[in-house]
Amino acid sequence: MQQTVAVPQRDPRPLLALVATAATAVFSWLAVSTELGHSLAAYDPAVTSLIVGMRHGPVTAVAWPLTHLGGTLGLTALTVAVCAFFLLHGHRLHAAVLAGAMIGSSSLTVLLKIVFARSRPSTALLLGEPASSWSFPSGHAFNTGVFAGVLAGFVLFSATPPLRKALAAVAACTTTVLVGLSRIYLAYHWFTDVLAGWSIALAWLCVVGVVVVTIRRRSLRSRRRQPTSGPHGRAAGADQRR
Repeated sequence: MQQTVAVPQRDPRPLLALVATAATAVFSWLAVSTELGHSLAAYDPAVTSLIVGMRHGPVTAVAWPLTHLGGTLGLTALTVAVCAFFLLHGHRLHAAVLAGAMIGSSSLTVLLKIVFARSRPSTALLLGEPASSWSFPSGHAFNTGVFAGVLAGFVLFSATPPLRKALAAVAACTTTVLVGLSRIYLAYHWFTDVLAGWSIALAWLCVVGVVVVTIRRRSLRSRRRQPTSGPHGRAAGADQRR
């Protein structure tokens, strides 16, 4: 089965690079904010108190599945399952892109947490067992955004109808936002941790997009440069000599 990832006629890489730069700038601003305790980070305790005060049984029952969905085990299982599905249906490029994007985002999450080493909210507010890693950025927000964004990207960069593209984008954004909010609700993260996770997810998705489009365009150019072979090619050459 042939790959279904389509390469747009207009080169999207300049726009992707611009969005990646803007998202990285937002992440950097949030990082500085959290380090200094100024700007948006100064409101983190108030936001946490507000959301914790809104806790309710049914909401908590929904927050837990969402937070497990965006956790290491949840996303690993989903990534393996979706990659297996792609491979079984002959979409090797899809599987490679998703696996590579998730491996990259997971590694980057660990690195960034070590670099910034931000403490999490007080365990007195926490619902559940304390986490062993640092707080900034939210790995749940980051990696869920990448997973959902890559899947949505496959739809957006295909020849599917506009309505399906819109639905894919809405589904990806909704899932990412809900998982991120669940981390604040359960008091595992500050608000700025989640915002940073979302912003770096957007930047990473744009980087992945640039790499994929570049590889696909080079592959198409390489195919066009190859001489036609086989019986039809020889027949064409004979016709030209006549």
